[in-house]
Amino acid sequence: MIDSLKRAFNAFSKNPFPFAWGSLLYIFLCLVFIFAVCAIAIAYFVAMSIFNQPVNPQSIPTMLLFGMMILIFMVLANGLNAALSRAYRAAFWKEKTNMTSFFAYALDHAPGMFAVMLARDLVWLVLCGPALALYVFALKGIDFMDLLTLAYVLFVTFLVHMVFTPVSVYNGALEMDLLGSFKRAFNLLKRKHIYFVALYSVFAITWVLNFIPFLQLFSIFFLYPVTYTAMIAMLEGGSKTEREESE
Repeated sequence: MIDSLKRAFNAFSKNPFPFAWGSLLYIFLCLVFIFAVCAIAIAYFVAMSIFNQPVNPQSIPTMLLFGMMILIFMVLANGLNAALSRAYRAAFWKEKTNMTSFFAYALDHAPGMFAVMLARDLVWLVLCGPALALYVFALKGIDFMDLLTLAYVLFVTFLVHMVFTPVSVYNGALEMDLLGSFKRAFNLLKRKHIYFVALYSVFAITWVLNFIPFLQLFSIFFLYPVTYTAMIAMLEGGSKTEREESE
């Protein structure tokens, strides 16, 4: 863990611009995708107005449209996560990333990253769904049950995201296929679970800081790139070790 953080910090301190550039590209393209998705709704409302049709938010066509918009954005956002991890890895190895390659990489890897997200959320739902249902229908109003349920949900959320994060990094930053990503992630957690839990805990804290006003600027352009790159360095070192052992 310490070695990975040190290597990432040294790479960042020598040339911080490529890391900040990756963060800027992510933010810019995320806004572009948001506006693009909103343009679908605008086109729908204009079309309905042209044909003199009322727009009912609770109608099936309107709900299907908004569902499609959410789905499209989620797929594209997962692609951006892959491109961001790839940009941080490129910065770590002193390689350049331009907007065109970032955009193309995001589109190419969006389906695979979206599949990882679906698998992660399905596992989360299986583990947290019964507890939430039990709280709503049987335990609501009982002293401390809300805090216990919240603590359980937060713990499971942390655990599930921690288990699936290596899969996303292997698939996004290291360009492995889905099956290989799951296999590498399993081997990593089996061999370096303590080190990865410690590093992921630091990463999770920096991720939360990204949403706190004022602190987010320091986190997005310094803490987050360093911790994310440290995790990539740990995973890439592990994959190289596995390849050497198999040869």
